[in-house]
Amino acid sequence: MARGVEFPEANTILAPPTPEDAAAGTVYALHVHRYRDLDGSPNVISKWQLTPEELEEVQRTGAVWFGCWGNTHPPMWISGQSPFIRPPAETDS
Repeated sequence: MARGVEFPEANTILAPPTPEDAAAGTVYALHVHRYRDLDGSPNVISKWQLTPEELEEVQRTGAVWFGCWGNTHPPMWISGQSPFIRPPAETDS
């Protein structure tokens, strides 16, 4: 299963809910970048590393799965590109 990984822009760490979860290895600390967008809405970004087997399956199917605990699906996005690196601006020819 994909695991959250550290990244330079992370500005906080979400800790496991209990010391028992951390000790059991079932939940681990997740590095995230928290910020507010131009409308002032809170946002959070995390970075995930897929296993070689998962990468192979994504390559085969072209799809990824997302799951979350709770009663609804929060607004979210998934990308293979860093949101911290802007692509070069296109120039008019």
